[in-house]
Amino acid sequence: MFCNWYSDLIIGYFTEFTLFFIKLFLLIIWIIFLVKVIKNFNKIAKKGNVLLVILLASSILFLFCNFRWIKTNVEFPLYRKQRERIIEKVKDDEFAYYFDKNIKLPIYKYVSSDGEIYVYRNDREQVISFWIYRGVLSGNVELIYSSGGKNLIYEIKNNSEIVKIVELDENWYYVESSN
Repeated sequence: MFCNWYSDLIIGYFTEFTLFFIKLFLLIIWIIFLVKVIKNFNKIAKKGNVLLVILLASSILFLFCNFRWIKTNVEFPLYRKQRERIIEKVKDDEFAYYFDKNIKLPIYKYVSSDGEIYVYRNDREQVISFWIYRGVLSGNVELIYSSGGKNLIYEIKNNSEIVKIVELDENWYYVESSN
């Protein structure tokens, strides 16, 4: 399917099944519209309907662009120091857990989409998850710090859940997972 960045907003009104047909319908309409614009581009440009072309280009962007990946790449260097401070505080047990392995951040709440992090612990290694996008039915996107590398993430998370994992820097990973 397409990038589901907007699915959680719509899913309250439609099921996944219905959403697939809505997306398919919109894609067919978009293709028909694109063919008409390409056939009549000279006429459109002469009439000054550049706004129509801009609308077409923006619809491509919103349908097929992975905003989660873009947001991660913008926020990773921007909030890196704050996240590293949080990791040090977690290692020193300065935060209290409120539910199982979740920690509500008293400081730097903006570094995780909902102001909390998830801490997986081993005896020697840690995996700390900062939420970029916490979806209901369309999956999650996490920025994960793993002192044990990519293999530790696969070991801790269920392999069937992980859709995509990309190393951003040493010990830092972009992880997309299904629910």
